[in-house]
Amino acid sequence: MIASRLNKPFQFQGREALEEQTHQADVRDLAKFGYKQELRRALGVYSSFAVAFSYISPSTGIFTLFILGIALAGPFFYWSWPIVVVGQLIIALNFAEVSAHFPVAGSVYQWTKYLSNRTYSWFTGWIYLFAGILTVAAVVWTIPQVLIPLLDNLGLNIPNTADAERNVAFLVLLST
Repeated sequence: MIASRLNKPFQFQGREALEEQTHQADVRDLAKFGYKQELRRALGVYSSFAVAFSYISPSTGIFTLFILGIALAGPFFYWSWPIVVVGQLIIALNFAEVSAHFPVAGSVYQWTKYLSNRTYSWFTGWIYLFAGILTVAAVVWTIPQVLIPLLDNLGLNIPNTADAERNVAFLVLLST
């Protein structure tokens, strides 16, 4: 009786069973692409949304360009937001579809490698790297522009000088 139980695979209950089934499906999917499963990948809906939302960093664009847009276009600038939202939604849906078909690490580089040739994937990987670097630089430049006046309004008198901006940028970079 004990020997027959040892030959059967362990049956998980509830959430653990679902996680194990997902893990086994991941192993099979990666095997199709020629990869061996090494990490246990578990990312929920909230985590996926948080990562995507923080990466596109909409606050950087809002804080950096909002005053310029209002100054140059006036009230018509508000109508650019729905247009941009629809465009970004289309891009996000395309990325979601491609990532569902090629769920391997490397994202855009890997997707391009499977959908095109190695030359395009090489260029895509480097462009994506530089885009990430520019995103971090934009955030580090924008946050002091917003944070120093905000802290000043809260009663923390930080002089709005290049030194103060450098210090706040350093703190933002250090905390990310």
